[in-house]
Amino acid sequence: MAMRDDIGMLAGMVATVGSPDFPARFLSALETLCGARLFSAFSFQGAGAPRTLFAEGECRGAPDFARTASTAYSRRYWCRDSDVRRAAHSVSVVRTRAGDIADPDYRRTCYENGGIGERLSIQAAGRHPLVANGYRAASDGAFRPDDIARLEELAPLLMAALSRHIELSACRPGDETPAMVRQTLLSANAGLSTREAEVVAGFILGRTQGEIGAETGLTLSSVITYRRRAYCKLGVMDKQELLAAYRQLRLGTPTASR
Repeated sequence: MAMRDDIGMLAGMVATVGSPDFPARFLSALETLCGARLFSAFSFQGAGAPRTLFAEGECRGAPDFARTASTAYSRRYWCRDSDVRRAAHSVSVVRTRAGDIADPDYRRTCYENGGIGERLSIQAAGRHPLVANGYRAASDGAFRPDDIARLEELAPLLMAALSRHIELSACRPGDETPAMVRQTLLSANAGLSTREAEVVAGFILGRTQGEIGAETGLTLSSVITYRRRAYCKLGVMDKQELLAAYRQLRLGTPTASR
């Protein structure tokens, strides 16, 4: 593809920064640049586990693979990833082949179960390092040298867009849907169940207990029970602390522990 076409495609992606369409457009950019089938993005805080920002794309025979693999990675396998955050430069591209991963559980869960053969990781250094991954199906063959070269050339722009998207998203909670809030909570590695995240998402968005019950089909006592469990797991005592903790999650910073 000519550079002019690349610029047009990237301009379309940049236009969606801060909107719910951005993850899909970011994946589209990676697919165009290097043939990636799936996309995941993570934010790291210190030496702790990463937070999953989003995961996009589909695998034949494993439609939910992007989400399940990213969740497993952020909860268990990130510390077994010898390539993560090793780049010396501010923005670098690192190639990982599934066959080179020594840990069989990590390789099977995050690669083989989805038919993934390789990963290209764009790593951006900083106070809270960001990693954006593009995955190529084994059936599509290996990444070509010109695929990698194009991604390396445009990696700073891609990561600047991703970083800005995170900042803008964190500044506009009113634009979020219940599903978006729930996904952010589930990606926080706090051990929330889907129901607990669903109930807490309602409180974050300003719903009353009665409204949450009507929207979820839960009784009032169940709403209270799920809220209490979620508060305990998130380490908060009241709604004010919940909102503060959620703002930290959206900014990619860890919540205070009790």
